[in-house]
Amino acid sequence: MRLIHALSALGSMIVLTACDSSPQSTNVSYGCGALDVQATYSSEHVELKFGDQRVKLDAKKSASGALYSNQQRELEFWNKGSHAQLTIAGQAYPLCIDKTELPQQFSARGNEPFWLVHVNNGSASLRQPSGDRDYPQVDISKVSDTSDNTWEVKLKEDETLHISATVCQDSMSGMPYPFTAKLNRNGSTFGGCAGEPHRLITGVSWQLHASALEQAPSIQFMSDNVVFGYSGCNRFQGEYQLTGEGLSFKPLAATKMMCAPEQMDAEQAMFEALDKITHFTVGDNGNTLQLRNNEDTLLRFIKAS
Repeated sequence: MRLIHALSALGSMIVLTACDSSPQSTNVSYGCGALDVQATYSSEHVELKFGDQRVKLDAKKSASGALYSNQQRELEFWNKGSHAQLTIAGQAYPLCIDKTELPQQFSARGNEPFWLVHVNNGSASLRQPSGDRDYPQVDISKVSDTSDNTWEVKLKEDETLHISATVCQDSMSGMPYPFTAKLNRNGSTFGGCAGEPHRLITGVSWQLHASALEQAPSIQFMSDNVVFGYSGCNRFQGEYQLTGEGLSFKPLAATKMMCAPEQMDAEQAMFEALDKITHFTVGDNGNTLQLRNNEDTLLRFIKAS
C-alpha cells in the first residue's frame, strides 16, 4: 500500500492491545530509510509520529523485543534495541534505526587507494590491494564534541574509522551515501563513504516539485526494489535497480485511465524521464530528490509531509 493512502487510513489516533517489554529510551528518533519516525514510549504504549500523523498504539506480548499491532488497521511496529520494524498493510518498510546509533552492520569504502571496511555486530574486516585484515572485536563510541552525529570505530590502538551522519558522494561513481567516512591507518587518512544508498530514498513518498497539476505526480521506493506512484493520471508500479554505478528502472506497469490533456502530457513526460534515469542525488538535508541522466536533472521531487 502506498504510504500516503496508508497514513490517511490510519487517521490521527489508533488504540491497540497490551505488552510487557519496553525500550531503553523514552523518546527515539528513527530513520526508516528516508522516512523519519519519532517514537515516544511509556510503560504501556508508544506514540509514533511520521509525516503529518500521530499514532498511539498499546503494546502486546512478544517473544522478543516489543511488538505493537493492530490487525484491523494492518499496522505493526516491532522494537528491539536500537532497531525497529514498521509494517503497514503487510508492506515492510525499511529497517528503522535509532538516529543516535550506527547500524549493527554497515560498510565503508574509499577510492585512490581503494579500501573497504565491513563492520558486523562488533567485529570488522578491512580489504585493501596491499592485503586484508580482520578485527575480531572493535569498539564503537559516539563523538560528543561535533555538531552532527559522529562515531569512532576503533579497529585497533592506532587504526580508527570515523563515521559522520552527513551525505557523502562517491568520488568515482557519484553515488550518494548516507554517511561520510574517514579511515585513519598507518599515519594516513583516507576519505570515503559509508552505509547503503537505498536508505536515502526508500520508505517515503516523493512529490514532483513545481507541478502544475492539482495532484502532483509522486513516486515511492521500497527496500525490496519495488517502486510505485502516481504519474499525473494513472497509478504505476514496477521495479528499480540500484547498483554501485547508479539507478535505473525496469519497465513500469500502469493503469489505463484517460484524463485531461494536461494530465496525459505530464504523465508521458514523467514516464519518458524515468526511462532515461541513470543516477540520483539528494539535497536539502535529505528532503529533495533529483533523478538524473548523467549530469542532467530530469525530475526533481520533495519529500511528502
